[in-house]
Amino acid sequence: MPYDKNVLAANLRAFRARARMKQSEVAAAVGVTANTIMNYENGEGGIGYETAWALADLFGVTLGELGGRDESETE
Repeated sequence: MPYDKNVLAANLRAFRARARMKQSEVAAAVGVTANTIMNYENGEGGIGYETAWALADLFGVTLGELGGRDESETE
């Protein structure tokens, strides 16, 4: 399954809601601006590898889960 910004956006919104965090809190935790998090959540712009890792770590998920990749597709 190829990378889809809209899937990542939806997952990021869901993980942030589940963690009950504001965009500004997520941004501070991963070293970007709140506007950047807003853009990611709207499917705008590309996400860097280091930021993706930081977000996955923050929410306790894998990069695959963050990006919406079905791990069974890789087997």
